[in-house]
Amino acid sequence: METATEKIIRLLLVYPKKQFKQVELARNVGCSKVFVSKIIKKFTEEGILSRISKNEFRLISFSKLINNWISLRKLPNPEYIKTELSMEQILKQLKKMDSYALTLLSGAWERIKFMKTNSLEIYTTNKSAFKKFGKFSKEPTNFMLFKCNPDIFTCSEKINDLTVVSIPQNYVDLMVYGGSGIRVAIKLAEKYNLLGV
Repeated sequence: METATEKIIRLLLVYPKKQFKQVELARNVGCSKVFVSKIIKKFTEEGILSRISKNEFRLISFSKLINNWISLRKLPNPEYIKTELSMEQILKQLKKMDSYALTLLSGAWERIKFMKTNSLEIYTTNKSAFKKFGKFSKEPTNFMLFKCNPDIFTCSEKINDLTVVSIPQNYVDLMVYGGSGIRVAIKLAEKYNLLGV
């Protein structure tokens, strides 16, 4: 399950130019002001955040914060779907759905068209909506679902009528996934200047 710290980091990364108030961040993340205060103190000491006033701060090191998130992030255990549908048929149906977002290699492919994949990695808050694609399988397939809370969808976007997680989320997931995911993450970082902000 995702931690409150990760939720805070996500908000800071998807709104990197915004000046946040402690109370606003606590309300958005659903945690106490005391907890937010501790996180802000820690990130300020690490040169990630800068205080604008007693209760207001902003991000000053995007790259340090995104690396911090990579060190904390754990991908949820995937659930697999065994399907008889073609990729084209699946994507056509996904375009009509909500409560999901592509991530990992399939999400990055929609953005940067680097390293074509025949896999689908999808966050969803409504697993049962995917029963129409096939049967859930204990054996790994190239159709993976990750159960998530709605915070994952913060700043997700429509690309080619498919919902894709935010750029920072996609990058962090790829880095944590490892293997060829790291190579794709580096291309994503280059295109969107993730490490030079």
